[in-house]
Amino acid sequence: MITELHVKAGDVIAKREESGQWSVRKVLLVDDWPDSSQAAHCRFYDKVATRPTLADVRKLGVRVGHAPIDAASYRTGWELIGNEPVARDEFEGFIVYLKLTDFPRYLEFTGQDPDKVVEAANAHYQRALVLDDQKKRASAIDEYGKAVELFPLFYEALDNRGLLYMELARWREALGDFEASLQVEPNGFHAYFSRAECLLRLGEFSQAEKLFSDGMVKFPEQAALLTKFRDYARNKNKNF
Repeated sequence: MITELHVKAGDVIAKREESGQWSVRKVLLVDDWPDSSQAAHCRFYDKVATRPTLADVRKLGVRVGHAPIDAASYRTGWELIGNEPVARDEFEGFIVYLKLTDFPRYLEFTGQDPDKVVEAANAHYQRALVLDDQKKRASAIDEYGKAVELFPLFYEALDNRGLLYMELARWREALGDFEASLQVEPNGFHAYFSRAECLLRLGEFSQAEKLFSDGMVKFPEQAALLTKFRDYARNKNKNF
């Protein structure tokens, strides 16, 4: 009879692969979801030739600091090696994940005061605005970056840094900022338009054309401008 494994925080588990090597993981914590499923936040270790002990696992290199995995996938085929408390430094990858995907929980998990974090981020943003006005682009980019590092949801800082990257013809970096901004504020027209313009500058004409075209529906008040750039991108794509 096969016994199902229901993982919990601190569990160290292993599975023998078809190659003969053993995959090893440690469960950092388990999240329960409304649909009754669970996400196991795991740390991946280097594979080993034989079934490891807890002592062996402590000596292994870390392949992936954090990955969220469906806990149900561990129910069969995996063996429990043992359980030991998760050290604070083992949460580093999970903390980065939270910062990018669930900022309120990140602040709570790391014990930070939200107001102080926002205040510090805004101070960098204000310094960046001054430097931007002074045409000190490199310094302004640095300050906008510090604001975003503290507060990844600061889409205004992302937009402004993206515009500075565009001024410097650093199109790929600008594109990354506008895409990040739109993840936070999907209805930001300037980020949307600038993203499409970056693709145009990068020679990715078909993608740019699609964005300009889709934007005509998403931002009907800007239809004239978007139509002009859509047609330009379409012509460039035909002649490419």
